Amino acid sequence: MTNSDEIEMLCVVCGNPAGLMCQRCGEPYCKDGCQRLDWQRHKHVCIIMPPLVACRPIQHLPNPNPIKTVETAVSKVSLAETPAKIESFIKNPTSTPVVPVKKNEVLSENWRDHLMPKGEEFFECRVTFMEKEGPFWVVLVVDVESMERMTDNMQRCMQNQKLIRSQHVKKNTLVVINVDSKIHRGQVLTVSSENQEADIRMIDYGAVVCTPFRDIYDIVPKIAEFNAFAFRVKLPTNTGVQVNKNLTLRLLGTRTHDGVYHVHLKPKMTIPLSLPMEMLQLNPEVKVIRVFEKNATANESQVALLQINVMDHINKDLNASLAGKPGQPFTGPFPEDKCTFFVAARTKDGYRRAFLLDHIVRPTPTFLVYEMDEGRVSVTSELTRIPSELLGLPIRVFAAHLKDSVPKELETCGADLTVKFKLDNPPPKEKLRAANAALLAKGEQICMARLSTFLGQISELGHKIWSEPIVNDASVFITHVVSFKEVYVSSPSSKQYAGIFKRLEAKCPAFKEASEVSVGCNVLVVSKKIAHFRGEVLSVEDGMYNVVNVDTGANHQLDLTVLRKSCRFLDNMPVSLLRVNLKTVCNIPDTAVPASNAAIHLLHLVSTQEEIFNLKMEDASTSTVDLLSNSGEQRSLVNRMLPLMFTPMQEKEKVAAPTPAPSPVACKQSDPFLMEPAKDLPPLPPSPPDSPAPFHSVDTPELMEGASKKPFERFFFNAMPKYLVPLGDKVNIILLNAGGMTETGYITACFFQNGKVAEEFQRLLNLVAKQGECGHNAVPGYIPNVGELCLAMFSEDKSWYRGICQEVKDNVVKILYCDFGNWEYVSPKNLKPISQDLLEGVYATKCYIDGFDKSKNFAALELYLVHQSKFQCDVKDGPEPDTRLITVPNLENILNQTAA
Repeated sequence: MTNSDEIEMLCVVCGNPAGLMCQRCGEPYCKDGCQRLDWQRHKHVCIIMPPLVACRPIQHLPNPNPIKTVETAVSKVSLAETPAKIESFIKNPTSTPVVPVKKNEVLSENWRDHLMPKGEEFFECRVTFMEKEGPFWVVLVVDVESMERMTDNMQRCMQNQKLIRSQHVKKNTLVVINVDSKIHRGQVLTVSSENQEADIRMIDYGAVVCTPFRDIYDIVPKIAEFNAFAFRVKLPTNTGVQVNKNLTLRLLGTRTHDGVYHVHLKPKMTIPLSLPMEMLQLNPEVKVIRVFEKNATANESQVALLQINVMDHINKDLNASLAGKPGQPFTGPFPEDKCTFFVAARTKDGYRRAFLLDHIVRPTPTFLVYEMDEGRVSVTSELTRIPSELLGLPIRVFAAHLKDSVPKELETCGADLTVKFKLDNPPPKEKLRAANAALLAKGEQICMARLSTFLGQISELGHKIWSEPIVNDASVFITHVVSFKEVYVSSPSSKQYAGIFKRLEAKCPAFKEASEVSVGCNVLVVSKKIAHFRGEVLSVEDGMYNVVNVDTGANHQLDLTVLRKSCRFLDNMPVSLLRVNLKTVCNIPDTAVPASNAAIHLLHLVSTQEEIFNLKMEDASTSTVDLLSNSGEQRSLVNRMLPLMFTPMQEKEKVAAPTPAPSPVACKQSDPFLMEPAKDLPPLPPSPPDSPAPFHSVDTPELMEGASKKPFERFFFNAMPKYLVPLGDKVNIILLNAGGMTETGYITACFFQNGKVAEEFQRLLNLVAKQGECGHNAVPGYIPNVGELCLAMFSEDKSWYRGICQEVKDNVVKILYCDFGNWEYVSPKNLKPISQDLLEGVYATKCYIDGFDKSKNFAALELYLVHQSKFQCDVKDGPEPDTRLITVPNLENILNQTAA
């Protein structure tokens, strides 16, 4: 070892002469104390702290302290999606001995050639380096993984001390260089012996770096056999080109004298936003799919959405293109500002082309989209890119601002019309976004309209809310009781809104001053007492705001502190609300009915319980309806109310006081069991949004029969957060209950994201059992309301669980154990009010079996699932709110084996 070599060996920590080095990588130290101080940095190279050994000759050492280059232009290329075939050295570098190049040995010249695309078609590539003058360097996407593997394996050779520092750096030769602690192949362009450095082109990236001689190593002959991964291209303009971005290019000819390939950038396909003028002139037939109700007080215009009759294959082609594959996901962040952003959204009816209106990021991504070919707004949790073959097709739905009164032909959705444009001049060469036209029915003009492109923002139509009509025979539930004769009803799909409103709290900023709140504006109400909801400010008086819940119809007097500014998500979510009169009872004079009667109590009860009804319209002009029960005999709500109309509530309670009766035999269902944590489950699509925070009402002394009763709070199941089984393919679920599946067609199952979640839920079950066993929380004479959460003792194991009151009958209460799915009749003495600390989310999910048929022997499937306990299935949205539809693998085989 020469004196100059000894001077170069300095400790990387203190700078003192180093007589020791790391056994594994050769990092120089003067003592073991410096090695320990350097370990936080050094451990990223050496996994286990190795012992120190005596220094070896300098030519066998890797670079002890790389000097930063003057120009650092290494792009961090990520792995490609499609692996490429690579040579044995790249696959397994240890299988081939790494032998440095010998003197006078002739290296392969393959490294001078570039890996180029085959054929003359467009190819996918990634930008690795951009020059100042215009050309830039790219690597084929299919070769990115091979390049990364080769670079990593050269790095491993360096750590194993199988690379020798170059003693004679020559121009136009292939070397290995150390740049920012990473190893790369390079071609020597210029050599400066005076400065002991060289300009080297990184042949696999394109960048030129000034490298000191001590960071240059002799090449391994095997490495020279691989072609250079990067090649140099040029576009007429570099607009939109940046490092690490993927481009779709096509070669225009051979390489120029300076090594540049002229290329053509594939045009970016997009959805045409103009009116399909030429298409409508050839095929003028359209269909009415929606007519927005006009609010005269808000000075809203009359608007209809029309759908062209051609291109009805779009949805079918979109789903066929995305069937069986995940599609191309979005890698970048979604825009926060208003912009036109195209997506393929998975809705309850399958994939649809859509505009992204807004999104919520946390805790799970949720998206609000406008289905451009269907004319409706949907909430979804799954987006992908629209296939390129469907990007160039125009939007099927456009808006028509009616200039006349609404003709009867437009009052019914689905009406067939014809469009005839009224252009003052010949159509301009540029595309039109709006034009005047006449609407014709059966060849006769019915009105004039202004046709325009509609991108989903309801404010663009001059409206405040997106109204979703409720039609005859639709499923509804009562959201607000106005009186015994008048109620508000809404679609069951709006039940998910409560959880969305809670998540929008972080997205909607608070009002700073009262002057920012105007009458008629939309707001988000954030209140712990009455939960989160979307409201419209009706009036302001004495600093209090009269706000109507636009999704339920209820009015509230609120102060400024609970009001938040609206956002696109809040403004554009559909509102399905209808104020209706109940037939027959609406004709009874108010004076003939006691103020507090049993009928209105029944309405409040079914409203709190959110019971589902079928809407039967008697008179569309006056919104007179009847509500039929959605299950069983479809009993009329009006018929249930009539015998109770003239009975005061107090008398009704006396009449209804039940006589003591023996409890019936408990329904034989599978026992609740303690669940094991789900281990090593793969990541799955996110669960639906949480439900709102629990809403409670405090019992007053007037409502209690005895003064000795303790005051307590009542909590209802519908306000509980629900963590449903996530949607997706091959989801691992845990069976909770399959009793009665042969009759009902559903089971109860759950899903835990990881073992920690399962352990937390087990802790909750243990806490429920302990509180149930305590005696201080008992309330004498306690009877839960229908839909109320409580603690219930299960008859077979005498343990306590969370339950839901479903019915009170003959001095017993029908309890559904909400964490397991089974039920039984329980005596009131075995019931207790639930405390607020036990109101954590419910994981049990009602899962309907896809393909269920009572004519088949599904008892075999029930037996199979009980023995499986945990199994894998495909999960979709269920037919009812908060339910799932699952596809059991090999269902036919299970049924056929038992039948045989």
